[in-house]
Amino acid sequence: MSVELLVNVAPFETRIARIENGQAEEIYIERERGLKGNIYKGRVQRVLPGIQAAFIDIGMEKAGFLYAGDIATAKQPDSSLADDLEHAVETGNESENNPNASAVQSPRRNAPPIASLLKDNQELMVQVSREPIASKGPRMTSQIGLPGRYLVYLPHLDHIGIAKRLEDTDERERLLAICKGMELKQGGIIIRTVAEGKNEAELRQDLDYLLRLWSDVEKRSKNAARGSLIHKELNLYLRVMRDYVDSDIEKIHIDSREAYEGMKKFSRRFMPEVSKKLYFYPGDRPIFDVYGVEATIQGALQRRVPLKSGGHLVIDQTEALIAIDVNSGSFVGSKNMEETGFKTNLEAVHEIVHQLRLRNLGGIIVIDFIDMQEEENKQKLMEVLADALKRDKAKNHIVQLSELGLVEMTRKRTRESLGRMLLTECGNCHGIGLSKSLKTICFQLFREVVAEARAYPCEKLTVTAHPDIIDLMLGEENEGVLQLEAFLKKEIALDSDENFAQDHYEIVLK
Repeated sequence: MSVELLVNVAPFETRIARIENGQAEEIYIERERGLKGNIYKGRVQRVLPGIQAAFIDIGMEKAGFLYAGDIATAKQPDSSLADDLEHAVETGNESENNPNASAVQSPRRNAPPIASLLKDNQELMVQVSREPIASKGPRMTSQIGLPGRYLVYLPHLDHIGIAKRLEDTDERERLLAICKGMELKQGGIIIRTVAEGKNEAELRQDLDYLLRLWSDVEKRSKNAARGSLIHKELNLYLRVMRDYVDSDIEKIHIDSREAYEGMKKFSRRFMPEVSKKLYFYPGDRPIFDVYGVEATIQGALQRRVPLKSGGHLVIDQTEALIAIDVNSGSFVGSKNMEETGFKTNLEAVHEIVHQLRLRNLGGIIVIDFIDMQEEENKQKLMEVLADALKRDKAKNHIVQLSELGLVEMTRKRTRESLGRMLLTECGNCHGIGLSKSLKTICFQLFREVVAEARAYPCEKLTVTAHPDIIDLMLGEENEGVLQLEAFLKKEIALDSDENFAQDHYEIVLK
């Protein structure tokens, strides 16, 4: 598989696209520097014993949210927390079995009552583990983790672990033996997947850098004010280099000379094997246009996604879940309905996984495939879906077909979806995706004309509205206007104004 990264840097925005076999599969956007990974000297605003959590003031408009299970204690962590951390190191995200059940993590970790761990106005060092999403503030942890190229240093956790994606048993044992031999005076480490094949000197160099970084963080913390930033995470293109660049990636194209030099410098220090993969793009034509990424992004903002066969997907993102509907559309190229549905569903599977990654959709996902009767076809469909999801780095879990014939799954929510980041609520429909029909507006206008004419004495009324509404009143609904004039015994004059919105009108009494 051919994999490339495109880095588009502008003063106002940085965008990165992961291209697999010529198609954009993942998009990363940073307009303002993200919070995740930042370390703050926080202040406990309020302890909430009922949900085992606390609000933490980090000097921002929205307070951070800290669960009891994410508080570093002298007690040795239980195995579930260690497992979470080992799974998290690939993306720097906190792992969750259920993306929508953050609050139930702490009880599973057998955390003590939060009132025994924190009190109002207490100071503590915290790190952002999840960006603010929608109306929610950032999620915090006091289990600090400093990611390097090959290792993650955990200053408050006496634990040595290894990423679960590194599956070779012999290699796991070799790397664990090296790290256990480093004899840390404080804290623990987790070995990242990219450490595969690296020698002790390379791992030691990475650890020494992280230890120096932690020492600097501790020094700054002592003199820092409450709610202040102590350590800032790398910018987007350096984070992507550190966390996502692996042996699969063949080339990295950068359209900014400054970013190119910065990535070169970073790679020479931490990732020398990646330096030769960096290429400066000097072209006049925007790099995202050259690779068709702009068109892909525009398509990802639409509800309807066409399939090559003539079928299509309809994707709706709600607060509670993502709903995906598969339709056969104009595809009639099979012998019977069962075969038509099966072929359309198989094609839809790959497009669904592509859209989940491209749009970065997370949480609960419900897929309504075309109905099939044969159990063999249903089983094959589930196998193809599971196989397609292996390409996705985000943690996901598939639930088998429900009694209603729906496929339910979860995908880890790590950051805002592409739609939530690039779109805003429509000022006319206010998020419902629909607007009043012309007839509905027209009849509403008729009712207000009657109310106004009865409330205030007048001889004539002038209605000013959008041209489409006036055309309707002069055409299909002209009889209604005449009946209204007869009923009120008043003349109704009509005037169109292109500057009016379709649902806006004015009634003037004379």
